[in-house]
Amino acid sequence: MYFKKYIPSPLFSRFVDCYFTMNMNLLETSIQDLVIPDGTFGLIFIESDDALGRSLSTSTTSLPLKHASIFGQKTHAVNYELNSVNSKVFGLKIKPCGISLFTKDIRVLQNTFANIDTLSDTDLLDVEHKILEAQTVFDKIKLIEQYMYKKLKVLEFNTNFELMEAIVSFIHERKGNLRFDQLTTHFGLNYKKMERLFLKYLGLTPKQYLRIIRFNASISSTMTYASENLTQMAYRNGFFDQSHFIKEFKQFTSLTPKQFFNKDRSLSEGEYLNIINDRW
Repeated sequence: MYFKKYIPSPLFSRFVDCYFTMNMNLLETSIQDLVIPDGTFGLIFIESDDALGRSLSTSTTSLPLKHASIFGQKTHAVNYELNSVNSKVFGLKIKPCGISLFTKDIRVLQNTFANIDTLSDTDLLDVEHKILEAQTVFDKIKLIEQYMYKKLKVLEFNTNFELMEAIVSFIHERKGNLRFDQLTTHFGLNYKKMERLFLKYLGLTPKQYLRIIRFNASISSTMTYASENLTQMAYRNGFFDQSHFIKEFKQFTSLTPKQFFNKDRSLSEGEYLNIINDRW
């Protein structure tokens, strides 16, 4: 099994969805995974530059990923290219507010990625070398959690950070199925203040994030109620109608609902979808 997932310790589950490893040597052939927007960020450490590539959209070619790359929010699907080479990958799926532990350059990362040596964080560069040299996945997890613990002390008394965590939690509890004015009213914030918080901590506007979370929740719901037709699925998940539901699917996956759910999936692509489903 080339892909394995690991759950973070309770302290860091606030910030990390999961850790994962990929042993590219176990791949019989190179594969391509479709990865959809899910409201998270990513950080990947790779032993060799020829192991993994990522596109900027499903219509562009893959770009090779270097030893350590950080990934911003996606508003459309991308392709990952996994190559059958003698290399291993260690990565994190970072929850919305968790990215503040790793970089302040959040907004500029939307729909793209950057090598961590382009960021102004010497601590992250130091942990990159240690993680690539570590022999076991548990050593790698320990190193990244030590790094996060040090950064967490800086954010502990940041009221805006805590407010953003509460807003994200509120959105997830309602599966993104609420209007923006309901969000501002609940937290007593005006539009501009709310938008500034989202752009600073998530790199997305509030409306973009609400759409992504509602879409993610609808995927899980659709798989649970597989016997429903598209119109029923659309109404139950807060979409205007079937046409609106299909339009959102095409926006976020580049596929129709039928194409998406009938798609043959690799192990890693299937696990990625399971991570989304497990949230609801």
